[in-house]
Amino acid sequence: MTVRSISPLNGTLIEELKEASPAEIREALERARRAQREWYGRTTRQDRIAMVRELGSVSRRAQDEIVDLIHRECGFPKAAIAASYGSAVNGIEHYVREYEGWSEAFPLDATWADCEARIEMVPHGVIGHIGVWNFPFWQTMISAIPGLLAGNGFVYKPSELSTLSGLRIARLVREAGYPDDLYPPAVGGAAVGREMVTAGFDALVFTGSMETGRDIAGRAGIMPLILELSGNDAAIVRADADVEMAARGIAAGTFLRAGQVCIRIKRVFAHRDVADELVERIADIASRLRREDIGPMIRDEARHRVDAVVKDAVAGGAALLHGGRDWEGPGFFYEPTVLAVPHQNFEVVRRETFGPVCPIQAVRGDEEALSLANDTPYGLGATIWTSDIEEGERLASRVEAGNVWINDCVRTLPCGELFQGWKRSGIPSSQRRLEMFVKKRTVITRRSCQPRPSWFA
Repeated sequence: MTVRSISPLNGTLIEELKEASPAEIREALERARRAQREWYGRTTRQDRIAMVRELGSVSRRAQDEIVDLIHRECGFPKAAIAASYGSAVNGIEHYVREYEGWSEAFPLDATWADCEARIEMVPHGVIGHIGVWNFPFWQTMISAIPGLLAGNGFVYKPSELSTLSGLRIARLVREAGYPDDLYPPAVGGAAVGREMVTAGFDALVFTGSMETGRDIAGRAGIMPLILELSGNDAAIVRADADVEMAARGIAAGTFLRAGQVCIRIKRVFAHRDVADELVERIADIASRLRREDIGPMIRDEARHRVDAVVKDAVAGGAALLHGGRDWEGPGFFYEPTVLAVPHQNFEVVRRETFGPVCPIQAVRGDEEALSLANDTPYGLGATIWTSDIEEGERLASRVEAGNVWINDCVRTLPCGELFQGWKRSGIPSSQRRLEMFVKKRTVITRRSCQPRPSWFA
């Protein structure tokens, strides 16, 4: 079996690569396990900090090369790729500060007078990382940076849709001075990913659809899982919102990267007092966007899926204000599409639509908007647009999502810190990212050798 690297910019084949066999995956795991034990055993915390900083330096030197490769293989605008690239690398010092601040000591009160306690942070071992294509550098590094810092090894399977980018990113780890076998890549598609789930890794990282995440959780059994899954993020536009700001922000948060972003805005609930003006302005923005502003869909099949849900909505009564068709020219481009929807019974709003589509529904007020926004199994993100920040904050506290922006969108904390979803949009949903890559050992030491009076005699 092979995987084919195809440029969505023009549909041409870049390269065809052989998939890893089940035996090769297990061999990579065993090599990584030996390398991780030897490397972790001989390195100190300061050694690992120095190495991850060198990974940052190597990544910065290779940025132009990798941005060009991701653009060719995935089609995203270079400026968007460079922005996410910088966000990942610039977050290294955030994790270094957190790692330096880890203290094993655990304070005990007077009832523990003869005891002391410590919490040891122990790396999982070797982590199987099943990668993603829409942010091949950022999503890889927000696991590699904290994971390597904590002392783990990885076997990394790039997405079959961005294999060449993933292989080049994996080389950065070796160029930074890590052992060759500590971070081996495994080429392949869904079959290789399924093999990794049951291959015996100490933990698994996956970013992708809710359906695949559910399958991984069912097949992996009881083990550490770091799953970032689908989103169907709502935008709530209050009656007092600055419509120009909201329209521009929602257009950017919807059409960015041709809408192929887990935390993009996928549903809009606008107060009826501003809905018509908002729809008109977003449609105007969409009409002036160029192909190179948003990029292509990753594959023609993806474009067909988006077109099908748009046509279904229009057939069911949604008004098409702009787009709704393939963009003329080479590649897998789809026009930015604006829909006015009368209800939420269309697939385009009930399920995650991974494409440049903006469905807008007029609502009577905040309560209706909030109810519709929360009426979903997804819980990744949401945005609120308002000129009353205090009211926006109160509304944000009632949104059932792990990431909420007020008068902004899509911008995450450094290097993916606390980028987690609620409901079925991911696990875990309450840890700092560095802590996801360790297991904790509590050690309680009693200094006395005398039996306690309460013990059985």
